[in-house]
Amino acid sequence: MAKLDAKVALVTGGLSGIGRATAELFATEGARLAVFDAREESRDDGLPAAELVSRLGPDAVFVRGDVREAADVERAVAEVVERLGALHVLVNFAGINMFRPLDQLTVEDYDLAMAVNARGTFLFCKYAIAQMRRQEERGVIVNVASNFAFVAEPEATAYCASKGAVASMTKALALEVGPLGIRVNALCPGATATELNREHRTRPEVAAEWKRKTPLDLRREQFLAYPQEIARAALFLACDDSLYMTGSNLIVDGGWNAQ
Repeated sequence: MAKLDAKVALVTGGLSGIGRATAELFATEGARLAVFDAREESRDDGLPAAELVSRLGPDAVFVRGDVREAADVERAVAEVVERLGALHVLVNFAGINMFRPLDQLTVEDYDLAMAVNARGTFLFCKYAIAQMRRQEERGVIVNVASNFAFVAEPEATAYCASKGAVASMTKALALEVGPLGIRVNALCPGATATELNREHRTRPEVAAEWKRKTPLDLRREQFLAYPQEIARAALFLACDDSLYMTGSNLIVDGGWNAQ
């Protein structure tokens, strides 16, 4: 049996990068997919949302909205339940990078990072958990933090703060809803080859430093993780393979956090 057979899974930020790879993997594992995104086309290759979602299954759902807006998030959860009947798995991939020196980091920049990465995660958890409480079959939440919740990087003050908030929020939620049978864990990827971070990660000095900080050498051209590799870790947290895990932060970063 597929690992997510007949489960309804909602992936935020699911049109691009690791979110897209996760949605595609979940579909192959039997999940009925819903994708939430602020865009109408993939950042990866410009593929329209309708075409991408059609590949995820005949009843796959796309909802466009802003994770910062409570009304958008509440509407998205309600639409998924109305069209697919339940919500068993939520994966909070929607987020932004924010790499700027402190003297160039504005208050508005900081507020944006916290609003998208931390507030957006909170809002989806809030409305998803409300739905999961009403279901006979409880659910699983996978929040997406970062290894930067535990190690630091120059020019990443706002990003580290926002992802640290997600990691800590995950633990608090796990304690609160664990007695209801709802599991909440965080996936903490390291540097991954996505379009979202292309501008920053391709700077020669950044690339050299990130490579130096990655102990794991897989003897391949690309030293960063591929989105599909992080997606497999998301699948582990979403399915019964991790049935006795909650409140955990699963770091997948090629060894950065060990230094």
